[in-house]
Amino acid sequence: MADWRKSLRQHKPLAAALGTLAALLAVSLLVWLAAVRPQLGKGRSATISDDFSASAILQNGQTASQTFAFDEDLLAVGVEFYLPGDQPAGELELVLTDADTGEELARSTGVMEYILPDQYTVLGLDRQVTGAEGRRYTLSLTPHYTGDAVLAIGHSSGVALWQDQMTVDGEAVDGTMAVQITWQRIGGFLTRFFLLVCGFGALLVSFTVWAVLSRKVALPRLVFVLALGLGLLYSFVLPPYAAPDEKYHINQSFTLACRWANFFSDGEWQMGHVPTTTSFRRETDVNETLQDENTTVFTWEELTGTLFTTTDVPFDSHQEFAELQTDQNPLLYLASGAAVFLAYLLHLGFTLALMLGRLANLLVFAALAACAVRVAPFGKRIFAAAALLPMTLHLAASFSRDAPLLGLCFAFTALLLDAAFGPDRGKALAPGRLALLLGTGVLLAPGKLVYLPLAALLLLVPGVRLGRKANLKKGAYLAACVVLALVLNSGTLAGTTGQTAENGETVAAQPAATEASPTAARPEKSRPAQPDDAYEAEICGENTLESYVRRLYYYAEDIRDPAQSEVDFWVQALKEGDVSPVTLGQAFLFTPERIDSYTGGADILARASLALLGQDLSGTNADLAAYYDEGGAALVYKIVYSLEPCTQRFAELGLEPGVMDDRLPLDRTVLAAEVQAAQATRATQSVTDEADTVTYTPGYILTHLPDTVLLLTRTAVENGDHYLRTLVGGSLSYYSLDLAWGWVVLCYLLLAFAMLPVQGIALLPAGRGRLWCALAVALCCGLTVAGCLLWTPTHYETLYGLQGRYFLPVLPLALVVLRPRRLAAVPDGPRAEAQLTAALAFVQFGVLMNTMLAVIAR
Repeated sequence: MADWRKSLRQHKPLAAALGTLAALLAVSLLVWLAAVRPQLGKGRSATISDDFSASAILQNGQTASQTFAFDEDLLAVGVEFYLPGDQPAGELELVLTDADTGEELARSTGVMEYILPDQYTVLGLDRQVTGAEGRRYTLSLTPHYTGDAVLAIGHSSGVALWQDQMTVDGEAVDGTMAVQITWQRIGGFLTRFFLLVCGFGALLVSFTVWAVLSRKVALPRLVFVLALGLGLLYSFVLPPYAAPDEKYHINQSFTLACRWANFFSDGEWQMGHVPTTTSFRRETDVNETLQDENTTVFTWEELTGTLFTTTDVPFDSHQEFAELQTDQNPLLYLASGAAVFLAYLLHLGFTLALMLGRLANLLVFAALAACAVRVAPFGKRIFAAAALLPMTLHLAASFSRDAPLLGLCFAFTALLLDAAFGPDRGKALAPGRLALLLGTGVLLAPGKLVYLPLAALLLLVPGVRLGRKANLKKGAYLAACVVLALVLNSGTLAGTTGQTAENGETVAAQPAATEASPTAARPEKSRPAQPDDAYEAEICGENTLESYVRRLYYYAEDIRDPAQSEVDFWVQALKEGDVSPVTLGQAFLFTPERIDSYTGGADILARASLALLGQDLSGTNADLAAYYDEGGAALVYKIVYSLEPCTQRFAELGLEPGVMDDRLPLDRTVLAAEVQAAQATRATQSVTDEADTVTYTPGYILTHLPDTVLLLTRTAVENGDHYLRTLVGGSLSYYSLDLAWGWVVLCYLLLAFAMLPVQGIALLPAGRGRLWCALAVALCCGLTVAGCLLWTPTHYETLYGLQGRYFLPVLPLALVVLRPRRLAAVPDGPRAEAQLTAALAFVQFGVLMNTMLAVIAR
């Protein structure tokens, strides 16, 4: 009988774990049936033209056609309709053909009664059309009415940028049809991903149940396993670029890896100082789907589909991007940068490099968090709870510098409490423990200056704990903290970028061009098929950016009247510095179709000089054409844009001519995509408005105390719930995924439970030590708020940029000093630790599922 009971007790943890696993898998399956399975038809679309500011009426039997190019597969087509009158009845016939061969590729027939006005009506194709790069299609829509009501099809006012003109019944319409192409379905992948994440999460929770019931896994090890396992799940559910400001942290880590690769490279190019407005990655480190911070189900598919890809580019491959970094302090990016550098050496793809960088940060955090739980003399549950909060793990499993910073703060706090208030405070610290204490403090100090008061708490440690020359050690420690904080935060990426202009080539001074009439004699080859003297005089006589762009179209491509939208696009790109005049000219004169078309030096000289200068130098400076024999058309072009009149002409427009791009030939569509990417990047970055330059400076605060108090009050009232959410993880991603408030409440209840003291154990720190710890917490929080206040423009109604996660580094110490003295204490410490850890694991399972459902619902 006794043996049976002993066997039952031994198998109870395993039975409980298996029961937990079965229950959580059953819940996962039910949630999949209720909320995930209906979303398996989600599609991914791209718009050919999303402008439907005008419309054209379609009479019975009339066909509206639109020719377009598309690279991906075609699964369905959406078009925009208006209803001029009543709802029409009948059928709408859709036919998709190859624009070059006329071959019918797919068709569809829809019932008009289902058409909803002022939004896309999607018609599925009877068969999937396999895409190919640059393939052109013609979409034809023909209504067959059975009543008097008719449809009007939406199109843009004027032909859309880079698109063709639509037709109705064979007649051209001044616009482009609003067309949306569905090119990808999520299908069964969503099921596999959801159930796999839920299954792994259920295994972690079940393991936690077994560990706490069997007591075979110590709390520090359990915290390490849970932090690592749950962090990996967060890394997949919220992939790279999803964490707050993560794109800037990624840029800094990859730039650091590129600097190391450049140092070990045999190439001549030397990377020196890199400003925060510029980033470096390998040439292949680009993925539009992954680099979207708004996670979707297709981000999951792209992540898993490209996870194990490799690249053939050399480890020192580099590409400069006009993208921001966070700052000039590399200290907190050493782990993630080293992981990315390892990916460079192993020729791993972009996705795996991203995941390795995240994994490095996660490992650092998990190790430091486990260390904190292990060395803390009291409040172990507090450190475990703080380390396993959703927001903590979300940050830890990202490129954010908060990942190592949180680990350093947690470990330093635990080591400090042990040194200052631990049971052995009358004895000297072991050399290893002392080195760890001083090391974590020195490393966290320059991470973020607002946490310097936390690092300064070393002064509370009795001298006996530090051994001989304790005061000298404290002084050296404080000096190291201050010096590192000042030096690393003022910039450490020294040196200059030793790049030579124009690939190191120099162009000898050339004779200045003489003034000539825009219509001076020139070879007939360089003139458009039907010269227009009046138009030539207009675009050559006016020195404007628009005239320059029009000259490129006219003299390079024989286009007299380019679409105004295209002209405006390139003018804006020139004004904003997204392209230089010389590179833009290169994209017209040296396209893949035109680069080998020049018959000699006079030909390229005439075209280049007319485009750049509005003058034909082939008749007045014919000697320049001789350079064609030395370096081809490219050298003649370089000679022309190096002339003083050319430089002066662009200087009058406020521009530098620039130099040629290394790419020859240069496809203008590629250049246009790069310009659009630069514009999109700039649109996501902060641009300082003149009104935002007047902020709450110390002088302004002292003279406007009532306004400052009102600002802080409004902030607490209006944003208080946001700070509460973002402290524990109620809002994840870039605060675009709000979880149910129930999870937020549960997190705070678990923190409250973690604060409860154990019966019979005195509360520490006490007395003056408790006061100094509370003051350090208050100073850190106050400096955080003050930093945001100094950045807040005076016309704002609430504080700018404050987030609850900024208080996470001091959360464990705050909970320690705020522990209640008169509330009911916990009777059994180990049992409370087991209950808390198991509860945190269950909560994390629910949070991860909630997060996935929020992403799926997008």
